[in-house]
Amino acid sequence: MTSIQDTLPAATDVSLGRLLAQRLFDAGVRRAYGFPGGGSNLDLVEAFTDAGIAWILSHTEVGAAFMACADAEINRVPGVLVVGNGPGLASAVNGVAHAWLDRVPLVVISDRYTETEAATTGHQIVDQRGLLAPVVKFSATLEADGAASVLDQALEACSTGRCGPVHLDMPRDVASRPTATGAPVAPSAGAAAAPSDLADVAAELLAARRPVLLVGLEANDGVDPDDLTTIARCSGAAVLTTYKAKGTFPEADPRWAGILTGAEIERPVLEQADLMLAVGLDAVELLARPWPYDARVLSLARTELTDEYLRPAVRLVGPVAPAVAGLAGALRGHARSDGFAESEVTDLRESALSSLRFDEEEPLPGWRIVETAISVLPADTTFSVDAGAHMFPATMFARPRGPNRFLISNGLATMGFAVPSAIGAALARPDRLSVAFTGDGGMAYHAHELETAVRLGAKVVVVVFNDSSLSLIRIKQEAKGYTRSPLDFGLTRFAPIARGLGVHGVEVDDEAGLRLALADAVRREGGSVIDVRTTGAEMARTLTAVRG
Repeated sequence: MTSIQDTLPAATDVSLGRLLAQRLFDAGVRRAYGFPGGGSNLDLVEAFTDAGIAWILSHTEVGAAFMACADAEINRVPGVLVVGNGPGLASAVNGVAHAWLDRVPLVVISDRYTETEAATTGHQIVDQRGLLAPVVKFSATLEADGAASVLDQALEACSTGRCGPVHLDMPRDVASRPTATGAPVAPSAGAAAAPSDLADVAAELLAARRPVLLVGLEANDGVDPDDLTTIARCSGAAVLTTYKAKGTFPEADPRWAGILTGAEIERPVLEQADLMLAVGLDAVELLARPWPYDARVLSLARTELTDEYLRPAVRLVGPVAPAVAGLAGALRGHARSDGFAESEVTDLRESALSSLRFDEEEPLPGWRIVETAISVLPADTTFSVDAGAHMFPATMFARPRGPNRFLISNGLATMGFAVPSAIGAALARPDRLSVAFTGDGGMAYHAHELETAVRLGAKVVVVVFNDSSLSLIRIKQEAKGYTRSPLDFGLTRFAPIARGLGVHGVEVDDEAGLRLALADAVRREGGSVIDVRTTGAEMARTLTAVRG
């Protein structure tokens, strides 16, 4: 593809919109998502198209934000969200907050009135930069003067250290103004851990009786799963992964012990540990509870800000992938006869999973829905999981094969995430199936985005855990002795809604029907919604088993 840079004039006679598009293209961006207003938004749509960046029109700003975040997590480049002024930006706040707490690089570009226009009206005027200030790493009003430098600062901020969203507020008359191009400044990756420091970590792992690896979200950024398996096998370690890190360590490996949540389900593993190595673990991934373990903690992390919760005795700060590769190299060739035996780890993992298989006599408890899905879906499926009670069986029983194949709003834990996120994943990986696990509450947020998937040819399969209730909130309500009726919905039939939006829709209420529906969805050229009727009766016990 011809770069827009090849067609730019040698002098400074370049529009700001074209410069912005070029900078994003050079950063690896190939899709921009949004629900635009007027003004600069419209100039940007044209500039993106000219630059080779596809414009993805969503139905809501927050839906576009989730799509952009999914694209960013999968491709490890900044996501791009374009919104209008006033209500457009306000609507996007939830998606930007997700990017902030889930450490997703996201460039938010909002339209705004010019200073002259703003002086004449209060209509749709809010402090846009102030509105996003608590949930962005960098914010600037993008003017023609000095634009290249501002863009470099924004891309540096969103993609280095603890990744996150940045905000560019763009007056509606500025996109067509000429500006200087300047040479782009590539974000700095930071210094890698010293080989001597990695050798010390390797020595501690080899000396430990019961080492455990705690793998977190930063492992998605280029860490080779083979390096992690080498570390685990050579050191005799058991491995726990967070929700965000599922797939970074192969879950079919006998050393995978299960999920790290900061709660009860992993306690039988961690109580045995005398040394823990946190690999890219961010404290935002764990529940807000005191860390109860006394074992010595070592940490490999991008910044010093991410793991203070664990009180690490040793912290190596810098890019995680090369540190993991270096540690694997330092350990390669060692073969321990002690540590955790693989059979022990397998027994610990299977015991935890067995403790979650409640109501086996029921047709479709949540864990059976997920296990049935995993038995039918392709191994390279990308999963997107919504917030809600169904999240627990989804995180425990789904088996993604590789990094960035399990998308979840964990830091913010917002409902409505799964469907637009799955669409973003399908656009980012057009040759792989994308599956959303959502509840009836989450599905109601963004069912309309199925039209976006149809329009763009993105194949998405949505599995709805439909118990006509806000289950997770209801569980907490019932624990207080309150009646459940205020948090029950009437039954919503999502299959007819799906068909109205252009995708196949089917209702199922037993395992055989679910298996057939999933197999049919995999074969179909277009998307599907599988409305699964479940009571959710086991979810309160599941919550207790996971969290205590």
